[in-house]
Amino acid sequence: MAGEMEKEKASHGDEMRRVESHNLALKEQRDDVSSQLQEVNRANSRLLEQLTELGQEKDKLQQELEETRKTADKRKAMLDELAIDVAQEKSRHEEELSDAWLQHEKEVLGVRARYEKELCGLHEDKNRTEEEIRSQLRDEKARTRELESIQQTVEKLQAQIQSMEGTKGWFERRLKEADETAEKSALEHQEQVQKLQLEQTAQLQGKWRRWKPSSGPQRMHFGKY
Repeated sequence: MAGEMEKEKASHGDEMRRVESHNLALKEQRDDVSSQLQEVNRANSRLLEQLTELGQEKDKLQQELEETRKTADKRKAMLDELAIDVAQEKSRHEEELSDAWLQHEKEVLGVRARYEKELCGLHEDKNRTEEEIRSQLRDEKARTRELESIQQTVEKLQAQIQSMEGTKGWFERRLKEADETAEKSALEHQEQVQKLQLEQTAQLQGKWRRWKPSSGPQRMHFGKY
């Protein structure tokens, strides 16, 4: 009888160890999934910071581009005014030349020479201003290309964030499944323990009834179970 009780205790211990081993494996799996989810959240935060920095840089470049456009518009307006002034000056000089030609040919030649010199200077200023405007336009095109490159990078980062969100959802589902499995395993373990306790109690009671003496002061001594 003592040997049977020892076998039952050993079987019960093996069952308890299997259940504990299973619970330990589930806990390790849950910890691993939690660690992976934390890493995904950190990567997501870093990508959001990069996206914010790129957005700020994009706003700065757009502001600079707007200022360049305003400057170009002002210079164009100045050039238009200069062209109008040149045209008016030319018309005025032509009238003066016409009048001067009638009075004195030499005076007309002097006035023409002075006029042509002034006009040459105006053309040089006009050419210089046009070159500055073309240079600003080239800079504007370069900044536009840079903005397009930044926009592509922003789109790539947004796609990565969306992918990370999907991965985060998958890890969260895995974590939930691991919690549900652990909870279910704990309930099953509790039920198995209760069942084993009931069976052990019933067996002990049955053996007590079989070995209990019918009369007299004799007693049966059982070992510890």
